[in-house]
Amino acid sequence: MDRARELATSSKRDLGQIIEWQVWSAMVGFSDRITHVFLPLDDRGVDGILRRLDDDAMCAIQVKGRTSLHKGELQVVLRDVAIADTNITVVVALLDPTTMTLHETVFVLDVASVNRLGSHTTNNGARIVELAIPYPHKRGSRWERHACRLSGLADRVLSASTAPPLVAPLAAIPPGPKDLVGHLAELEVIRLLGEGVELNTFKSFPDIEVAEYLVRHRPSGRIRGVQVKCITLAGPNGHGMVNFHRAAFRPSPAVDVVVLTYRSDLHGFDEHAWVIPAVDIPTLVSTKGANIELMLHPAGGYGSKFDRYRTVRSRLAEHYTHWFAGRAQQPR
Repeated sequence: MDRARELATSSKRDLGQIIEWQVWSAMVGFSDRITHVFLPLDDRGVDGILRRLDDDAMCAIQVKGRTSLHKGELQVVLRDVAIADTNITVVVALLDPTTMTLHETVFVLDVASVNRLGSHTTNNGARIVELAIPYPHKRGSRWERHACRLSGLADRVLSASTAPPLVAPLAAIPPGPKDLVGHLAELEVIRLLGEGVELNTFKSFPDIEVAEYLVRHRPSGRIRGVQVKCITLAGPNGHGMVNFHRAAFRPSPAVDVVVLTYRSDLHGFDEHAWVIPAVDIPTLVSTKGANIELMLHPAGGYGSKFDRYRTVRSRLAEHYTHWFAGRAQQPR
């Protein structure tokens, strides 16, 4: 199989990740001033923030791209909710899948330009905006002012930043309650693992695979993947459901699913937690449509098939340290 055909079988998310990293590399590599890229711990519509060190210029960026043209156009789709934040800049790029490099011309647009130049429609009930950019663009066309060479991308993006002044910030767009609790659970797991002096935690950027984090045991060099899930309860009793998207879930023997319990009455996490190897998940759950569902009863008594995965939330680092050192059968 040749290179082009091999890449054609890759998922769109893989190619999107490649395009993002090529854009970050171009902005950092071509800039003649010290420029850094910051990537999100939680996906809320911004792929990254570019920051220039000497003048503190910053810009929130969303990257869109394709590996081929359609009828001579570079066509990308943006969800309406993804551009509800008007303080981002959209970068549109074309990747050559045979050389894994970006074409020389990219396009930089603010949200107002996306809304003005794009076609507004719906897809499965969701509002979307479609951009169809002639490639290469014609001189004097409406796209010319948005065209930019890769070598000048960092300067263009930072000069195009629409971030509001600090003295008059716009109201933040809050995430949904479920998304917020999930993000808090990830931060809690990072904090707990950070208490282990022998552990070092790494984040996947972008967050598109089963292993959201990697935990490395410094003395042994052993590495374990972690995906964080959370159930929410109103009080000490009841049960919670953990869902996995079946098409994206891979039961890897090198990855654990760490489940925390958020209590609304406590406004925080209680001590109930589970560490379940991903490879065990298919034997423990039921499937419903596109989802894999796992039902947990934190205070429902012991004797269930989930008991051997139980752990104490505050002792998560200790349990991983013991497992890495070979003093436990699994990180529980």
